[in-house]
Amino acid sequence: MGKVPAIVHGGTVVTECAAICAYLADAFPQAGLAPASGDRARGDYYRWLFFAAGPLEAAVVNKMLKVQVPDDPRMRGMVGYGSLEAVLDTIEGTVSKTEYLAGDRFSAADLYVGAHLGWGMQFGTIPKRRAFESYAGRLSGRPAAVRAREIDDALLAEQNSAGGAASRYPT
Repeated sequence: MGKVPAIVHGGTVVTECAAICAYLADAFPQAGLAPASGDRARGDYYRWLFFAAGPLEAAVVNKMLKVQVPDDPRMRGMVGYGSLEAVLDTIEGTVSKTEYLAGDRFSAADLYVGAHLGWGMQFGTIPKRRAFESYAGRLSGRPAAVRAREIDDALLAEQNSAGGAASRYPT
């Protein structure tokens, strides 16, 4: 399918953002990006990884494509998310009450959901809500996020100085 992103690790090919996040968190447990197997927070971790990959992404894409979900409750249930508002309200209900999605520490679920929210708010596919902005701000202020942006910016500057047209975001 030519899927992007994709990783190859130890001969294993992994595609799909949520799967890559879960795979890497398990492959490198010392990074602490997933609650341990058997930890009650593991359920929340999986929930939010796949909530973003399923209902959130589907609802946002359908809105962008102007797909109309019928008002009939029986039909809404068939799309797997009901409505974009219901999806956003669900996320807001959690990020407004807790610092992280799965337990008391940052996980790959925060990385993935935070990326969806940050990207969506930046490009107008997800409306700005105070709880989303606060959550995304907490995540983007983490030292690892700051370092990653510095690395990206340095690589973009290097590519630009070599005559390439590079941008962190599509135009």
